[in-house]
Amino acid sequence: MKKRGKRGQEAIMLNLIYIGIAIIILVLIFFFISDIASGKLVKSQILAKEISLFLDEAEPGTSIMIEHEKAEIKIDEEKGEVAVKIGHNEEMFTFFTKYDIEFETNSTFTKITIS
Repeated sequence: MKKRGKRGQEAIMLNLIYIGIAIIILVLIFFFISDIASGKLVKSQILAKEISLFLDEAEPGTSIMIEHEKAEIKIDEEKGEVAVKIGHNEEMFTFFTKYDIEFETNSTFTKITIS
């Protein structure tokens, strides 16, 4: 029975590490491609951009009700940012309104009122 040296063990460990890294990269690429194919990436970009454009153009007393698919919408008035997260993708756009913003949101509807 012949014993393998440390050199053989190191080579096997390196190969296992390379295979593990390759599998992780392939899984990440798969999730990215599935998000693009399902349209989640584009939906979050469009929704964030439309909300920020609405906030820029709206006058006091204006309100809007937005229907969406399981999106998390956050409006930060101090930073002037709208963040929309659908699935794993989060998109942020800025807005420049000088009016106060009130918004109520749940998983499928968001109501935004400018005052």
